[in-house]
Amino acid sequence: MAEKPEVKQGTLALMILRTLPLVLLAGVVRSAPAQTPADTASVVLQVARDLQRDGRPDAARELLRYLRARYGATPAARAADSLLRALPGSGPIGNGRTGFVTFNTAYGGFLGTAIPAAFSANDGAAYGAGLLVGAPVGFFVSRAFARAHFRSAGQAGIASFVTAWGTWQGLGIQQAFGIGDQETCQQGFCYTNNSDTAPWAAISLGGVAGLSVGWALASAKEIRPGTATMISNTAFWGTWFGLSVGRAAGLHGDALWASMLVVGDAALLASIPAAKQWQPTSSRVRLITAAGLAGGLAGFGLDLIANPHDDKVTLAVPAATSALGLLIGTLATKHQSDLDSGQEGFGPANALVQWKDGPRLQLAIPEPATFEFVDRAGKARVVRGARLRLFDARF
Repeated sequence: MAEKPEVKQGTLALMILRTLPLVLLAGVVRSAPAQTPADTASVVLQVARDLQRDGRPDAARELLRYLRARYGATPAARAADSLLRALPGSGPIGNGRTGFVTFNTAYGGFLGTAIPAAFSANDGAAYGAGLLVGAPVGFFVSRAFARAHFRSAGQAGIASFVTAWGTWQGLGIQQAFGIGDQETCQQGFCYTNNSDTAPWAAISLGGVAGLSVGWALASAKEIRPGTATMISNTAFWGTWFGLSVGRAAGLHGDALWASMLVVGDAALLASIPAAKQWQPTSSRVRLITAAGLAGGLAGFGLDLIANPHDDKVTLAVPAATSALGLLIGTLATKHQSDLDSGQEGFGPANALVQWKDGPRLQLAIPEPATFEFVDRAGKARVVRGARLRLFDARF
């Protein structure tokens, strides 16, 4: 058996190219046909484990990252996650800190204006002070917290989502139950005075509660990016269907707010076990959401063309078309295997030129494959080898 080449410290490209013979050699020695992505991923995973045992963590790390990026939907990719965490010096990949800090900087400024509004402040200086304090505090606190606790984009995503969800829940509960509103009756006629400060107070309290719960949940364990994306997208889709279906059912006012809250929370709770079972990638969830948005916008287009006079139909049509879009998106992305990576634009890819939101030149490495052909004698033959893709486009 050929001696394994020495793997030294170097760039990502050199590491991959130096470990490539091991991948191909392992495919031949183990007689792995590599006819499916799962087969190929298993071969790469086993070679990475061999490299780890041989004291070559750098080479093992690069192979595992390639495995996660190229075969994210396979069982071997899920095993690669735990093996990556066990490797010494494996820092977080795509940990989402930048987005998390950006969100909380903006949210700190938002709370800086919401809190004075909750106390019915009329002086512009109060709001100026809120912005002056809120945004910097949001930046420095979230930055320090992310550095100390976050190792994945899923943790950052779920923390930001729960903060936003808590803000929405505070407003929804206040509106559904009329908290802070006053009912006035005169000469047998009653009307409700809506509070100007209660919605802002509810938003502030809900936001602070969501921020605390979200950060605590995110720091408790590592969360897959796809899981966080699915939970957040499903919750907001549930809210939309609570609004549209509730309005189509003739609900108004407090009842409509309650419908949005109940359906949204039910969708959120149902998405947690579903995400754990399904384990989709963030890219697939976003594509499904995009299909749902396209369907919903098409529904509003039909409303403009047909001009229905019944308000119930106005929202029922986009609700139905958005649901159809989600279904089509789910079926169309059934074989989507992209795994979100923090090294977009650099690193191993499945094609030399990739067209995904524009052309991108990347380092493409060969992958094990089988080829069928007919020789000159007319006999069908199968040969194992490697293939290199030059162009790959995804729309």
